[in-house]
Amino acid sequence: MNDNSYSNDNKSSLAPIVGFALGAVVGGALALLLAPASGAHTRRRLGEAARQMGRDAGQTMGDARQTIEDAHERVTNAAAGLGSDVKSAIEAGREAFRHDGKSIDPVTGRRANEPVLTPSMRTP
Repeated sequence: MNDNSYSNDNKSSLAPIVGFALGAVVGGALALLLAPASGAHTRRRLGEAARQMGRDAGQTMGDARQTIEDAHERVTNAAAGLGSDVKSAIEAGREAFRHDGKSIDPVTGRRANEPVLTPSMRTP
């Protein structure tokens, strides 16, 4: 196993991210330096934009949280209904078995102790 190749792969995968971040910082700094508005006005606009982005992010997170809660409730209700259906089916099967008192042979499909009728024994 060559640990050196892993290290090189890791560094090369981070290069685009580091480059993007560095470019964003430099671009932002140049934009502030070359902006036609005053520093106070630019800072105010940046603050307003940051607050709006924060509100938007909070709204998006709230919507996502509500969607997840709704989905959780639907899954919980469906699971509860399914469990109830399964219990009812099992109980109905037990009751039918108790009522009939005879088991069915899985090979022949006939009840145990049921006589086998030949064609000559059947009534027309």
